[in-house]
Amino acid sequence: MLRPQVGRQAKATNVSEVTVRRICSSFNQACITQKSPEQPVLSSPAKKRSATITNLDDFNKRVVRRTVLGFYERKEIPTLHKIKEELKENISFNGCIESMRKILTEIGFKYGKVDGRKFLMERCNLAAARTQFLQEMRHVKQSFQNIVYLDETWVNQNYSVRQCWADITSQEATGVQPPTGKGSRLIILHAGTKDGFIDNAELIFQAKNDGDYHMQMNSTVFEEWFKNQLLSNIAPSSIIVMDNAPYHSVQLEKMPSSSWRKADLKDWLEKKGVQPSDDLLKAELYELAKKFAVSKKYCTDKIAEEAGHRVVRLPPYHCQYNPTELIWAQVKSYIAKKNTFKMADLKLLVKEALSYITPHNWMQAVQHAEHLQQEDGKQDIAVDHFVDSLIINTAESSDEFSD
Repeated sequence: MLRPQVGRQAKATNVSEVTVRRICSSFNQACITQKSPEQPVLSSPAKKRSATITNLDDFNKRVVRRTVLGFYERKEIPTLHKIKEELKENISFNGCIESMRKILTEIGFKYGKVDGRKFLMERCNLAAARTQFLQEMRHVKQSFQNIVYLDETWVNQNYSVRQCWADITSQEATGVQPPTGKGSRLIILHAGTKDGFIDNAELIFQAKNDGDYHMQMNSTVFEEWFKNQLLSNIAPSSIIVMDNAPYHSVQLEKMPSSSWRKADLKDWLEKKGVQPSDDLLKAELYELAKKFAVSKKYCTDKIAEEAGHRVVRLPPYHCQYNPTELIWAQVKSYIAKKNTFKMADLKLLVKEALSYITPHNWMQAVQHAEHLQQEDGKQDIAVDHFVDSLIINTAESSDEFSD
């Protein structure tokens, strides 16, 4: 039997006394149970590693963004370790540093150089898009009475609450057990204002099992709903807030990109009245095309303008500005509690859940979204003052993270 002096062993090996006791206990147990006279072989205890966590929901992604910008606001330089420790306290984040890198990249952060040191900063185009949206929303609230928010979501046939109370004294399982797998899926498209859902604007249909939901919720389906169910049921001169999903953002005219073939670039230029020389290289044609390219214009925006309305688009990664996200959470919570896991019942249950949402629920959701916009607007000003005081070498900027 091995009976070491625990304190001396721990100090000599630079591990805790608890670890030494655990190893000794394992060794003693092995000596008792092993029949062969040979000394048992012990393996080193596994190291505790942080989990790889990158699938944060939209709420927690917003917490991550505000946490990083909060360092700027306090005039501190954020690092991955500092951010990780603060998120551990705020949202019980227990992911590893590599997870933190991936999350920050996903929501639009990168590193620049400040006085030779790497400095975590938000991509300029994302910060600019957020600022433009916040300014536009402040303006439309003064000039327009009716603001319509639209969004789509989905619910799986086998959607249920993740946890519930159960009678552990009973030997028989109680309650309805959800089937394995997700089952078929219903796609839901709707819109609302601070006064509630728009009348006759709901669209609910079953998605095919052999495809991605985003592929089935395409521009044809969306534009038909937009023209026939939304625009015909909202007040005149409304503001319509939506995100930048591909089916919301079909361009009236595709702008040139570096992936275009040389012949396509040349054809595009000729349609613009430009006669490029035959000896121009593809790179030269692309640079020439950029001079004649205009800002993107979308089919949906044109449809809205022709009906006397105006579209305002959410900045990327900022779905929290759309109150419909909170409404969907309430709808899905209602469905999860009452779902029978039958598609025929699910369609009726979705309609029931939508009718359960009151104008008061919508008012609270809109007020919450507007409060977030006000908070972020104030934070952006503080961040701008701090970042402006730093000398950032954009030429040495990098999308790669290091701490």
